[in-house]
Order: sequence, then C-alpha cells, then structure tokens
Amino acid sequence: MDVRSTLLGCLMYKNMTGYGLKKYFSLSFAFFSGLSYGSIYPALKKMEQEGLISMKVEVQDGTPNRKVYSITNAGRTAFTKALKKANPVEIPKSPFLTKLFFFANLSPEERLASAIQHLESVKQTQRELEIIGHQIEAEADPYQKLCYKFGVRYYRDIVSNLSEVVRTLEGLGETDAHIWRV
Repeated sequence: MDVRSTLLGCLMYKNMTGYGLKKYFSLSFAFFSGLSYGSIYPALKKMEQEGLISMKVEVQDGTPNRKVYSITNAGRTAFTKALKKANPVEIPKSPFLTKLFFFANLSPEERLASAIQHLESVKQTQRELEIIGHQIEAEADPYQKLCYKFGVRYYRDIVSNLSEVVRTLEGLGETDAHIWRV
C-alpha cells in the first residue's frame, strides 16, 4: 500500500497527531514498509487538501499546539477502495543481493566480511522485531498479529539464507571465485 492508504488505514482506528502517526508507524510498519518519516507530513497535507482527512488544532498550555488528524467519509471510501484493490506482484529489491552478484571482484576476506556485516544487521532487525512481540500480542487485532508473525518468519528466513551464504563463502577460496563469474 502507498503512504496515503497506510495513513488513512491508521486513522481508521483513531484520530492521531502527526507525531502519533509516526510513533504508530515505527511500531507497526517499520519492519515491512517502505514508508519513511519524511513522507508522513507531506502526505497528510495533501490528503487534507483532497478532503480525505481533516485537521483540528488543539491549543495547549505551555507546549506547542497539536494538530489532530481525522479521517473523513471520503477518506474512508478511498481507504476501502485501496484495501480492495488487487496487489501487484512484489519484486523484492535487495542491495545485498546486487553486491553478492559481483563478489568475484572482492577478495575472499572482503566477501566474507561484507556478508557477515549484512547478516549481523539483519539479525539486529530480527531481534528488534521480536522484542515488540509482547506488545503486539497485547494490543493488536488478529490481522495485525498475523502480519507480525509473518514478519518474524520473514526475517528468520532471511537470516537462514544469509547464514547459508556466509557458510558457502567460508568454504570458497580465491581459486573458487571464478565460478561466480558469468
């Protein structure tokens, strides 16, 4: 889903500030979505102009005023339409796989170091995802839990695949690099 539809979906649950949406995003979507914090506020402004959401300023004493966003009927309709739309086939993009394709141009030590570094990075993301499991179990609806569990399995599979790459690279020497060349 695009940033607009995702934000509309969040607002289907409750009215939120931009900060609240960012916080909800970091807990809910950061592990599997291409959304970025930098895309949230421009999208909110545009959706307000399109009549998909409304914004109300809440005046606060001693702190900056809060802009609270609410979904409109037009926004609900747009979100439901986006949710029903067929998904295109996803073509995964992996900068690591692109690098791996050209590993013959690195020394065995450089290849192994690069693969291990990436593996450790993915393991860290996997740990971060698993840490929030108790919160997901306590607060999420059944579909959000299903999404979370899918994400856990997804990262487990990536770690398994990267571990196999590391084991293979550990077994390859300089003389074996030619097998990777086309």
